[in-house]
Amino acid sequence: MDIYTYLKKDHRLINDLIEQVLNSKSPTGREEIFDEIKQEFLVHAETEQATFYSAIKDEDDTRENIEDATDEHEDIKDILRQLSKMSANNEKWLVLFGELKQAIEHHVQDEETRIFDKAKEILSEHDANQLALDMDRMKDEFLDRHAA
Repeated sequence: MDIYTYLKKDHRLINDLIEQVLNSKSPTGREEIFDEIKQEFLVHAETEQATFYSAIKDEDDTRENIEDATDEHEDIKDILRQLSKMSANNEKWLVLFGELKQAIEHHVQDEETRIFDKAKEILSEHDANQLALDMDRMKDEFLDRHAA
C-alpha cells in the first residue's frame, strides 16, 4: 500500500466516524464517537507531518501547500480542544462539530487533490510505499505512548 492509499483510508475512517456522530441521537454516544475522532485525527496529523509532509515539504512545488495543510491541522486541533470542553448535549457543540466537519472536509479535499498530485511527481513508488510503512509504525508507537 502506498502513502496515498494509506492516507485516504485514514480520511475515510474519520469521515465515517463524523457521520456516526451526526446520526447519533444520544449525547453520550456522540461524545464517545467524538473521542475516537479526536484520537484518530491527532495520531493521523502527527504521523502524517512526520512522514509524508516531511518527505515533500522542501520541494518548491509543495512547500506552500504543506504549510497550509499544517496550519489546517492546527485549526482542526483547536476545534477539537473546544469541543472537548463542551457537552454534546449543548446545541453549540453541534454547531461547532459542524465547523469541525467542514474544516476536515476542506483539508482532505486539498490534500487528496493538490498535495497528492504534486507529491506523485516527487516521490518514487518505492518511497510512497515506504512512507506508508513508516506512518503505520509511527502510529503504533504513538498509540503505545499515549496508552501508558
